[in-house]
Amino acid sequence: MMRRGRIFYFRKRLPLTGAKRDSNHFLCFSLRTDLPLDAVKRAAALLTVYEREEEKIVDAILKDALAPEDAKALLTEILRAELKRLLGLQTNMAGTSEGDLDTRIAELEVENKSLRRAARSGNWDGVRDLLAAATKLIGISVPATLDTDVGRQATALKRRLNEVEMEVLEGDDLRLSAKPLLADNGISDLDKFVAKPVLLSAAIEKTFDLYPSAGMRGNTNALKTLALEFFGDVPVSTLTEARQKEFFAWMARLPKNHGKSHGKNRFTSKGETLTKEFEISKADAKDAAIIEEIRGRNDLPIAEKRALLAERLVPRLTLATIERNQGGLKRLLLSAQELGANVPEVLSLKKIKQQLASEAPKDPLYVRVTKPKTRQPWSSEHLAAFFMSPIFTGAFSEHRRWRRGKLIKRDATYWVPLILLCLGSRIEEILLLKRTDVLLRNGYYCFALNQGPEQIGKTKSSKRTLPIPQLLLELGFVEWFQALPEDHGILLFPEAAWRSSTADVTSAFSKHLRRVLSRLGVADFDEDLYAARMTFSSMLNAASVPEGQRQAIAGHQSGSILNCHYTAHNVGDLKIAMDKANFQVEIRYRKEYGFPVICGCSLKKEAAFRAEVTLADNNEAEMIRLFNETSAQPVFGYDRAEASSLSDRKARATELRRKIGESPVKLPQNGSRRVAFEHFLALGSA
Repeated sequence: MMRRGRIFYFRKRLPLTGAKRDSNHFLCFSLRTDLPLDAVKRAAALLTVYEREEEKIVDAILKDALAPEDAKALLTEILRAELKRLLGLQTNMAGTSEGDLDTRIAELEVENKSLRRAARSGNWDGVRDLLAAATKLIGISVPATLDTDVGRQATALKRRLNEVEMEVLEGDDLRLSAKPLLADNGISDLDKFVAKPVLLSAAIEKTFDLYPSAGMRGNTNALKTLALEFFGDVPVSTLTEARQKEFFAWMARLPKNHGKSHGKNRFTSKGETLTKEFEISKADAKDAAIIEEIRGRNDLPIAEKRALLAERLVPRLTLATIERNQGGLKRLLLSAQELGANVPEVLSLKKIKQQLASEAPKDPLYVRVTKPKTRQPWSSEHLAAFFMSPIFTGAFSEHRRWRRGKLIKRDATYWVPLILLCLGSRIEEILLLKRTDVLLRNGYYCFALNQGPEQIGKTKSSKRTLPIPQLLLELGFVEWFQALPEDHGILLFPEAAWRSSTADVTSAFSKHLRRVLSRLGVADFDEDLYAARMTFSSMLNAASVPEGQRQAIAGHQSGSILNCHYTAHNVGDLKIAMDKANFQVEIRYRKEYGFPVICGCSLKKEAAFRAEVTLADNNEAEMIRLFNETSAQPVFGYDRAEASSLSDRKARATELRRKIGESPVKLPQNGSRRVAFEHFLALGSA
């Protein structure tokens, strides 16, 4: 450890490796602190990581060789640039004197002799400038010590180019002189080859043109940000397999919530937007500190340490997101091909997974946390807590909906989540409803979903007409709608649209609603707002509503039936089907409010238990604690150390099953802990 000015630095001498390496090479990192105690702790943590990963770190530092594909890309750009120069030379050669031409030919002959002599001694200085120029074009850096194979190939290419130039200066046509060189590199059209290469930015713009839908534009925008930061605006032809492997490995390290910081957190102190590389580094540093903290816990088995890490480490991009970006890259390269580029093959998903596996460190505590969504229908307890929340029973104020009070404001925050649960619709479909989309058809009040040209819907089956469920009618939705003032606006819920400055009304409102539900204590990672659609469908399925009707209500295609016609002529049957989703809500007219309100919900018959699980080395439960809502002390406790035999464990499992009975249990989010709890239950008798 050393100090520069006020800041402490970690400094570690690298081992002697190779004949050309001296003993004065160091790794040096800022510890970003001027406090000695903090510096010592951070240096110790870094030293632990270094000692564990020394072989990889040294290998990375000593790695001097270019990947074969990168070398080929560099040589191709040299060839392109030099042939383009020779085309210009051939065009303007008529104005050059014979003496100047002879002088240039003599210079090229001398240069070729010099290149031959240099190649014998392994001196590649004669091609350094060409390689440097190509590097600027395609963003591939050349090592300080040039690989022998690359040096030989570059030297041979330069000599052949010199020979072509001499033939051109002698009066031969470039296309004939360069024909053998072009054939050796698989190039059939000289003019097309020397044309300006298709850059990544041009391919991205073409992708927007070829795939203009909102969903595709979103995917292309996401890929655009990542690709331009990682590769730079390079020719698309340089996105070799090796570079794609590096790209997807880098992408896999991105935090799941990258780019979602708000306010001033998006910028540095100079007002510059934070890069993805910065977000990766920040997440890596946070994870490193957590890993070393848990590594030092000698009171925990490996399985429990891994489970703790899975709960605390920064979630990274899921494989599903990486797969979506791989599809985006495939479309980008197809777009570049449309522009005439010679594009490489897209890395397959199998190779991406192999690359990610090869990047994983050989550390028993290594856990790649992704936290994918496994959406589940809302539980009875969740539904009951939601219906009885201050949003519907009385809040403190319009902007404090999570606090109890006497205000019930019937706006988008009130109606939209209710409609989502009662219709099983998509959020955007409700937020884009217009006042004119509320209809009276065959004596039934209805919502006309996705009828306008701006209400595109996810599929052609999204256009449908659904009756307003009885729960909404009993809460006075129709009366609320009829009482809207003239200046309310075209949209049924304009205040939701005002939350967004773009056409994307869903993201901003969903964020607002999640914040409110979180403050209310009814937010759940798996049972989120989007899972409300699944909740309604599950309730209809439990009520034996035919699949065709369920599909029509949800806006899914069912055979050759078009929902826009089917739902329009069957609103009565659909009303009966939709009202079979019984939320067991008690509604009464309240004089002080002037409209009906929710007074109770009988879905929640018993208080839910909450299970806490600690894992053993074999991934079975080491300890189990069961809590209820009324006590801070566990109502059941199990410790494997106190149940040494299998019969003892079976007896305790039977006791736990009897304790739980038919009551719901909120299991841990961690999959290993959930499996361990359920396995323990399976040991017991009913």
